[in-house]
Amino acid sequence: MKTFVTSLLLAVVAMAPTLAQSTIDAKDIIAKINRKEAVSYQNVTVTGDLDLTNLANRKEIREGSWKGDSHEFLSVVDVPLTFKNCTFKGKFLAYHTDEQDGKRIFNTNNTVYNADFTEAVTIEGCTFQDDAAFKYSRFTQRAIFTNNTFSEEAIFKYTKFRNAADFNSSTFRSYADFKYTNFDESSSFQKVSFQRSADFKYTKFDEVTDFRQARFSGNADFKYTHLPRGTNFDDVRFEGSTDFKYTTLDGRKFSPSR
Repeated sequence: MKTFVTSLLLAVVAMAPTLAQSTIDAKDIIAKINRKEAVSYQNVTVTGDLDLTNLANRKEIREGSWKGDSHEFLSVVDVPLTFKNCTFKGKFLAYHTDEQDGKRIFNTNNTVYNADFTEAVTIEGCTFQDDAAFKYSRFTQRAIFTNNTFSEEAIFKYTKFRNAADFNSSTFRSYADFKYTNFDESSSFQKVSFQRSADFKYTKFDEVTDFRQARFSGNADFKYTHLPRGTNFDDVRFEGSTDFKYTTLDGRKFSPSR
């Protein structure tokens, strides 16, 4: 019996670090990035807003002006990011403004904070319980966003993907904004569920993109979108309104069958 109790205690002690890591504060992740350590988490819940726009390397890249030009700051995530089967309870921010934070009261110009990613980003099987904002971000290496659930707004407007981007099997429960987004390399949205509005207006796909078996439950806007040869819309379901006005596939007018 004594041997059994001793073994049980040793097992509990061995499990303690794992249990302690089941929840992590977003500030600890920021500290890790600032120390230039690769970020890799699996099966954890991240509490607090993960604000990647406020890193130690943040620099001013544009001064504001009395004309209303934005005052801009840029942080660079220069280590690989990997999150698998994680839950983000707060906001995931690679973009925000003082106006959003309620700080713009008397100033005529807005202050904008952004984050770029120079290393690979892998976010798989995760749940974003609050907003996920990547507006204006630049992804230099491969960006994987597969099998995720975006519960609130997912903003990829003006985002630049310089390498392959993969959103396969993800679910967007609220507004999915890919307006003016640039995909320089191949991209994929296979089996993605867009449960509300999906905005791909003016989006530019320079290489083949794949929407096979995607489901659009709300409005799907592809107006003025450029699609290259090889783009695949097989078995796509459109259950709401669609707009493919001025959409082109390999330079020719394009509109998929519903």
